[in-house]
Amino acid sequence: MRANGGLIAKLGPVLLGIHIVALPLYPHMPLPVLMLTALFTVWTLLIISGRLAQPGRLLMLLLTFLVVAVLMQSFGTILGQQPGSAMLLLLSFLKLFEMKSTRDIAIVIFMGFFLIASNFFFSQSLLIAVYVFIVVVYLTSVLIVFSDRLGTTRHNVRIQRAFAMIVQATPLMLILFLLFPRVPGPLWGLPKDAQAGTTGLSDEMSPGSINRLVQSGEVAFRVKFTGSPPSRAQRYWRGLVLSHYDGRSWRLDNAPARTFPMLFASDNAQSNYSYTVMLEPHNQQWLYTLESLIEYEDQQRVTRELQLVLANKVTDVISYTLRSDTSAQNRGLFAAERSKNLALPDGFNAKTVAFAKRLFDQSNRDSQTYLASVLQHFNQQDFYYTLSPPFLGEHAMDDFLFATRRGFCEHYASAFVYLMRAAGIPARVVVGYQGGAMHPFDDYMIVRQSDAHAWTEVWIEDDGWIRIDPTAAVSPTRIENGIENAGLERNLLPSILVSDNALFQRARYAWDSFHNNWNQWVIGFDQERQQQLLELIGLKNVTISNLVTWLVITMTFATGLVAWWVLRKESVWQKDLIRRHYDKYCRKLDKAGIGYRPHESASELMMRAIKVLPGKQQELAMITADYQRLRYGDDDSELRRKRFIRAIRRFRARR
Repeated sequence: MRANGGLIAKLGPVLLGIHIVALPLYPHMPLPVLMLTALFTVWTLLIISGRLAQPGRLLMLLLTFLVVAVLMQSFGTILGQQPGSAMLLLLSFLKLFEMKSTRDIAIVIFMGFFLIASNFFFSQSLLIAVYVFIVVVYLTSVLIVFSDRLGTTRHNVRIQRAFAMIVQATPLMLILFLLFPRVPGPLWGLPKDAQAGTTGLSDEMSPGSINRLVQSGEVAFRVKFTGSPPSRAQRYWRGLVLSHYDGRSWRLDNAPARTFPMLFASDNAQSNYSYTVMLEPHNQQWLYTLESLIEYEDQQRVTRELQLVLANKVTDVISYTLRSDTSAQNRGLFAAERSKNLALPDGFNAKTVAFAKRLFDQSNRDSQTYLASVLQHFNQQDFYYTLSPPFLGEHAMDDFLFATRRGFCEHYASAFVYLMRAAGIPARVVVGYQGGAMHPFDDYMIVRQSDAHAWTEVWIEDDGWIRIDPTAAVSPTRIENGIENAGLERNLLPSILVSDNALFQRARYAWDSFHNNWNQWVIGFDQERQQQLLELIGLKNVTISNLVTWLVITMTFATGLVAWWVLRKESVWQKDLIRRHYDKYCRKLDKAGIGYRPHESASELMMRAIKVLPGKQQELAMITADYQRLRYGDDDSELRRKRFIRAIRRFRARR
């Protein structure tokens, strides 16, 4: 069935709206979905141009099956974050194919409102929020286009009216945001594929895994200290411990959950730090802490390896407050843990094992002496710290220690632990971040993905687990002065670290301050922050029932106030609309030499105009009569108003 030709001709803005809505989603869509989107776009353009008719029912049914088949082939399901967003996008195109009335247009636009909201599954940044606002204004203006059947509203006026409507709804939105009862944790669980594209450390480490991450300038987390922060050399942000090695990669192998850490805090107050971490979503369960953690929150758990973990993955910006003691000692090692941290895969790296045993014998089989000898070997031999190390073969340790001697922190940490275990000394890899820079205009520290780092822990019988960072033996400036001053390839480091442009740096830091406040007061506006805000206005110990009561009262009052203002402005706007079009009519007369005189009435202006334009007498009389009735009389019907506006648009002041 063919739809109304005039309606089809107006589908251009709706098609554009779908693509504007889906633009941030396209990078997350697989190629088959993008190809089907392109096909449907071309098809819609051909329908708009009149070269193709709208698909019939049978073809629409086949297209629906095609959409489902593409989704199943791409995702294996039609449920979830990405398949759900893709399905809504493709169904929007299918709805365009069966346009029969403006009601169908409205359905597609309302689907666009849902689709634009799905962008927040992938990012909740301030930039996405601004983009969503702009798109909502555009979609609302498109709704106005199709509600204005006579086309009497200009494009800029439609945008203004759409913006005004959103501004009118803003008080209600703010009330709901501030007073709607918050519950601990998320209101719903995101699908398994939520935050699938989030960058950060994974639960395994292989050659190249960290140096690729270091090339990103994205923020990993921010830290606000109570008092002075530790020195850069003490800023080791512990993430997870990797104990299992298969010859290529190090993987997580935690101790049983029933075991507890054996951490002994020091009496040194200067090594004690209280701080709050604002962690960006990384889609993992672990949190980052300053070594060594001694106090944490109730909903968190500490493993025997001193990893701080949550029950659920971090898919939103979260904040948590901790206390650490950089001088604390970890003395936890039981039999199974000792065996795990001595294990090496069979049949790999014979040269490395032989070298370790020989060096251990030369060190009189003393762990401390051997440890120092290995670090001295890294420091005095021709080892290089680089972001572009050569490829390592099957025997990765042999290749690195005796052939390439070029690597990044994961190469040195991996080789060091291997050498320790080969000598019978328990050791393990720790990955996290090292460093962080204080914000120059604000009171918090920024730790970026470029600060990602790997170091080691070695068991010494009299001292327990001690941190050894073999990178410091090769590139001490990396630890003392940061990754940007480690002599690495500057073209591989993020621009925020190596740029010498002062204006660029100030702009980036200013933007980070805005982003941090957005994270804290919008994304991170949880039950605790809601209570803090209510206490600021004098409402203490507010219960959920109190919140609901305040919500109903304020929403009722605000709705009534907005409704009164809108109705009052609508009446004034209609009169102003008539005056604006009459002024346009006067400008047209002025071009014909009939200048408007402020002291004369509309009738007097009409009489002068008739003398100059006798052939326009009927048009002039009708415009004047309608203006007087609409502006000063009691006849302000919709029909007369539209006739008046249409007559002025068609009027031409020619003799």
